[in-house]
Amino acid sequence: MRVPDGDERERACCSDTTCGFISYQNPKVVVGAICSYESKILLCKRAIEPCIGKWGYPQGFMELGETTREGAAREALEEAGATLNPRDARLLAVYNLAGSQVQMIFAAPLTNDEMKRGIESEEVGLFSWDEIPWDDLAFPTVQWALEYARDNILPSGDMAPNLVPQQRTKAYFGEEWGVVEDM
Repeated sequence: MRVPDGDERERACCSDTTCGFISYQNPKVVVGAICSYESKILLCKRAIEPCIGKWGYPQGFMELGETTREGAAREALEEAGATLNPRDARLLAVYNLAGSQVQMIFAAPLTNDEMKRGIESEEVGLFSWDEIPWDDLAFPTVQWALEYARDNILPSGDMAPNLVPQQRTKAYFGEEWGVVEDM
């Protein structure tokens, strides 16, 4: 570990100074989609850790070569066999998990009600807001985004006009984690 020329932080660098390789360790980008069809929301029961057996919307790490909207659409297809048009996805929320992840969550209508569980899901289904297993959600960010969507997605499935995406930061303050409402 050393501070490379022109940088301010210690980085893992090749010990051969003629090589110049620097290994940058940066937060990962997670993309997800709260998908709706006829006033119901698509949820997946996780078949993988972390939070196996808990519910959430389709989400996962971005892949190289895709946009955030394309990543959200891919996750819906991989986890739930569900199809959405990336162009119809609207940014709903951005969550910064200090030092580890930036999550970009979209709201998008499904193109149809066809779905089948993917390898990462035990079960998939469409839920009305009253049917969502609120006490059995996988992550705090899942609850944040679902609550924000519930309050801002109209019965037609459209998002409220002039919606400002929710922004929250989860950070370590002294000896404990805290959440800051950015917007």
